[in-house]
Amino acid sequence: MKVLIITGGNIDDDFASSFLKKNHYDEIIAVDGGLAFADRSDLSITYLVGDFDTIDRTILEKYIHRPDICVHQFIPEKDYTDTDIAVKLALSLIKNHHSEENEEKVIHILGGTGSRLDHVLANLQMLKNILDEDVRGIIIDRNNIIEMIRGERVLKREEMTGTYVSLIPVTMELTGITLSGFKYPLENASSHFGESLMVSNELLEEEGRIFIKEGMAWMIISKD
Repeated sequence: MKVLIITGGNIDDDFASSFLKKNHYDEIIAVDGGLAFADRSDLSITYLVGDFDTIDRTILEKYIHRPDICVHQFIPEKDYTDTDIAVKLALSLIKNHHSEENEEKVIHILGGTGSRLDHVLANLQMLKNILDEDVRGIIIDRNNIIEMIRGERVLKREEMTGTYVSLIPVTMELTGITLSGFKYPLENASSHFGESLMVSNELLEEEGRIFIKEGMAWMIISKD
């Protein structure tokens, strides 16, 4: 099952439209200001979430009373961000979905980065909640694909959308790190929170393998 969350950060329309053409989603959740992009892109959203303090009221009125859209409205003085609420909703939808064996479970987040660094950091941390449910959570913008990983991950050159691959420790310690197929390989290495050992690597082979024995890291595929 694949769920798309469109939230209120920076969205490059040309990039986002191109990206969405390559993906099909079972559910699309628009989050407050993210509804503006969904509206101008004519996306068929299935859920609308937020306190609606940033979206233009004219746009909101086009959607809030539609019977085919499930609306979750909250007061601005709430405990969690709109995006966090949307992530919890997406995880609930995936949990209650009857998945076929080996069906991939993915949440894509557009608009998860932007000028509000507090929101960006909160969104990056939310990827742990998604990972803990054995779901792939991926924040996407024009220059970056960000995912929290543990264990093993294989990258294929044909699927790469950026030049650089970086691993940023999330846990205090990372142990048993092996990188093969990369410009800067590692074999059973260690790193820790606050260290830049694995920033700006590059895939050399047609396939690159990342293995982390213990710990978690943000994997960021980026381009200038």
